Amino acid sequence: MEDVRKQIKSFLQQAELYQSQGLLNEARENYLHAGQLVKKNWELISNKNLLTVISKKIQALNDQISRFDNETDTVELPEEIQNIIRDKFAFSEDDAGALEGAIALAKFGQFERALKEFDELIKRKSVRVEAAKNIIRCHKALDSVENAIIRYQAWLAGNLFTQNQLNKLRVFFQGILDSKGINITLPEKLEKMDTTVPEIKYLDDYAETEEPEMPEEEVQDEDIIDISSVGITLSQEAKKGEIVECDVSFQAGSVINLLIPGDDKDLTETLETGVILNDVQFYSPMAMFNGKAVVSSKAMIESGPKEGYYSLDIKVVSIN
Repeated sequence: MEDVRKQIKSFLQQAELYQSQGLLNEARENYLHAGQLVKKNWELISNKNLLTVISKKIQALNDQISRFDNETDTVELPEEIQNIIRDKFAFSEDDAGALEGAIALAKFGQFERALKEFDELIKRKSVRVEAAKNIIRCHKALDSVENAIIRYQAWLAGNLFTQNQLNKLRVFFQGILDSKGINITLPEKLEKMDTTVPEIKYLDDYAETEEPEMPEEEVQDEDIIDISSVGITLSQEAKKGEIVECDVSFQAGSVINLLIPGDDKDLTETLETGVILNDVQFYSPMAMFNGKAVVSSKAMIESGPKEGYYSLDIKVVSIN
């Protein structure tokens, strides 16, 4: 009885490990072995949902393998070009500069290379949490949230992060899962983090007063909490006033990166470099607030899994 349970657990663990490394056929093989053992020892299995869970994982892998087989190979930028991108945007040689360079790779759609850079940066204490957040963001962009969950579980089991850091990562990641409609509650360690946030005024607070003027000084990076999505008001005559919600791909302080499909003309025409967005809704796992932003850069991704998308940076210049 105990040996059977250990075998099933071993096959499931191996399957998850193979899948985390992108070895989909090997992962499927281990799930199949686990399923066969469950069927043979059905009367000994207390979790009657286990076979259903395994079947769903196998089906998901089948779909993923089929999709990869039918797709043409995605062309990545040459390594020397990726190095140029990384170095061009890393304005200093310190940890913060290295983090900025890795984020730049991700903005240009080079997620696999960016993940390698973030994996190195997670070893550095000063940027450890931000590197972990960006690992999660990369997996989100690659539609491999399950791999991000595996990484999070490994962080929980290890001693790389403090309790407070783990709590911050959990709140951040849980917000992403909730926004994508993924019905998973992330585990946590011991005490919960303090989710108290500074009082935020909303536009309704100014209903009977004059509209507040945009401050002359830009908002400071440390004033911006993690943003999971933004609501942008369209300016085209036919859809003027309509709000479109966009997921945040990456964030570095007050600079928020969005990946917009190239065929989304409404957004790509609205979001031109230099355009000031006077009424933006910012959503985070803990709060919603309004503010103003400016489109600081716009570039088309020319290779990688997001080829044909536009990578846009908007800089938050005031919050209400």
